[in-house]
Amino acid sequence: MKTVSWIIWVGILIAIFFLGRCSKRCEKVETVKVETVTETRVDTVTIVEPVETVRTEIRRETIAAPADTVYLPGDTVRIEVPIETKEYRDTLYALQIEGYRARLNWVEVYPRTEYIYRTETKTISSPLRRWSLGPSVSYGYDIKNNRWVPSVGVSVHYALWSW
Repeated sequence: MKTVSWIIWVGILIAIFFLGRCSKRCEKVETVKVETVTETRVDTVTIVEPVETVRTEIRRETIAAPADTVYLPGDTVRIEVPIETKEYRDTLYALQIEGYRARLNWVEVYPRTEYIYRTETKTISSPLRRWSLGPSVSYGYDIKNNRWVPSVGVSVHYALWSW
């Protein structure tokens, strides 16, 4: 009878071993950190009708212009033309022009560069391991002696619920 019980216990242990091999493997807990940097540049600035901010008269010049639509030598009229400087400003540019026949004095362009940082953290957790083997302390009913007794041993455990 003892050999039959030993054969049954060894068979149960072998069955538990193969059931444990069929269960899913435990994955490591891993944290993945993704960092994205976006750079935006404003390179080309096209202003269709800039707004004049400052107008200053520098001097007056006299120029010769034809008196009529038909040009004859010596048939000219003297016209006094004011020579001015004008400044145009915006958040993206500043410039200054000057003269009767306009001439650009200077231009300042303020290109924008924007940095956008996005950090994303993902945590990959492992699935629950169902099977375990470990020490056991319990209190149970002994059928042979008809009484409650404490017991100590090694147990194979399958988790139905976890919290």
